[in-house]
Amino acid sequence: MKFFRITQIVLLVLAAASCSVNYDNIYDTEGTVPELMLDEAVFKRIKDSKVSSEIQSKRLEEFKDGGTVLAQEIQFESKDDEGKVNSFGNAGLMKADTNNEVYEFYQGIHIEAPERGFVIDGESLRWNGKTEQLTGEKGKPVTIKKDGVTLSGSGFSASAISESFSFSSNVGGSYVDKKEDEAGQE
Repeated sequence: MKFFRITQIVLLVLAAASCSVNYDNIYDTEGTVPELMLDEAVFKRIKDSKVSSEIQSKRLEEFKDGGTVLAQEIQFESKDDEGKVNSFGNAGLMKADTNNEVYEFYQGIHIEAPERGFVIDGESLRWNGKTEQLTGEKGKPVTIKKDGVTLSGSGFSASAISESFSFSSNVGGSYVDKKEDEAGQE
């Protein structure tokens, strides 16, 4: 009987001790839980009463900070002033910081710009809208095709301002002369 009474006292003390709340250890989860979730989302940017760009996403999540957006399985296109598509592409995942104009694409990204005649493929790319720089993730290969030239390498960087690009390592590629290729097909 004495053992039973001691056990009850010990359990009562443990229960009282375990019920205290330490408010210093409460975490703010507002930044990690989406405020808005949309499935099969389509967003269009309108400029001068015309659609200038469009983004479609299987799933889109916007967070409370107002600037962070995550999107899965996206397709996007940009249009010129006449409404003609000048670039388009897709990616498995996009993380956007719209406040700082930084867009990161993962799980494969494909971009085509038919007017400029180039195609870019990579595992991951990052676009900075303020500096107009497109960069590849360190150590991840990127392939660019333009005018019969195909180049692949790591350390990809491109500038929309100077319309130039570079690779820092592991560069390889090929060139196909379109005139000779077309003559061989006739």
